[in-house]
Amino acid sequence: MQHSPSEHRQEESGSRRRKPRRVPTVVIADDSVVQRMMARAMLEAEGYRVLEAADGREVVDLVHHTHPDVVVMDVAMPRMDGVTAARRIRTEADDADVPIVFLSALSARIDRESALAAGGNDYLVKPVANQDLIRAVQRFVERSGRAREA
Repeated sequence: MQHSPSEHRQEESGSRRRKPRRVPTVVIADDSVVQRMMARAMLEAEGYRVLEAADGREVVDLVHHTHPDVVVMDVAMPRMDGVTAARRIRTEADDADVPIVFLSALSARIDRESALAAGGNDYLVKPVANQDLIRAVQRFVERSGRAREA
């Protein structure tokens, strides 16, 4: 059976189609509504899907249920602080590898070391330049490869 030229072109173009790429998801965890709104606006403008958590317990549950590409988390939060939340995330088998970027007003060396020792991948100090936060998120989304899985 022979194909017509137009059928042949359709088959070729169909074989070149790529799977649609999944939009990377970022979880923002901060007890400040204003901080979450600013980070959300910034990251959504870059094309990310953003989910929010207001405390450490919420972020652990959200990560467990949504399997995001990156978590951006404050250290000082109610109910469960960010360092404890990071430790909990690292013990979850499905989520142990999710990149965690701490974004905190705590600038002492001990705070940074504690957060990184708990499983953080990066530590940015507030106020952070928009581009620094965007670059950190982009870097970890690219490294994780999770966004390429559809």
